[in-house]
Amino acid sequence: MRKYVFSLILIAVSLGISAAVLPYLPDQVAMHWNINGEADQFWNKSYAVFFAPLLMMAMLGLFILLPKIDPKKENYKKFSGSYTIVVNLLIVFFFLLHIVTMGYNLGFAIDISLVILIAVGCLFIILGNYLPRIKHNYFMGIRTPWTLANEKTWRKTHQLGGKVFVTAGVLIIAVSFLPGLFKFISLMIVMVVMLLVLTVSSYIFFNRYQ
Repeated sequence: MRKYVFSLILIAVSLGISAAVLPYLPDQVAMHWNINGEADQFWNKSYAVFFAPLLMMAMLGLFILLPKIDPKKENYKKFSGSYTIVVNLLIVFFFLLHIVTMGYNLGFAIDISLVILIAVGCLFIILGNYLPRIKHNYFMGIRTPWTLANEKTWRKTHQLGGKVFVTAGVLIIAVSFLPGLFKFISLMIVMVVMLLVLTVSSYIFFNRYQ
């Protein structure tokens, strides 16, 4: 658990922030926004305000459990440092989303669509730098039938995947400044192309190295 002290602190801080802002929030809290950045889904504040902290707790618990139940559990020792960084990074990401969501509902002028996409882009860029370090396992990484079946395919796909993730992250940040519909279409194109490149390349690598 010492590896995740930072995440535990963020979860505790997020719970404290939730309790502090609860009396000042409207009864119905915006929790989803359309492609134009307009709120289109509202939750009761008593539930919404604690959703992100509880989600972060569940995620952290799951990430702690996964290395213990993975059939490839021995491989986690080979990338334990990177695994810890990725887990903490994901908790930071959801912590920031929680802060932004609470800020919006407290009346601050926040362009949710812009902020979230920039955060997602940054997340992809950072993940791309750690992706090649992730060893063969069944839970974290680029999991296709071919990467799971062959360790060399896994390694080659993740080496390429790191570059693809960084490129996709930069493009996501770029499209975040486009107007609504163009932003949505561009984002979908980036995501679909990324998935196609990684899926097809894993198949090609598998046939080359099996």
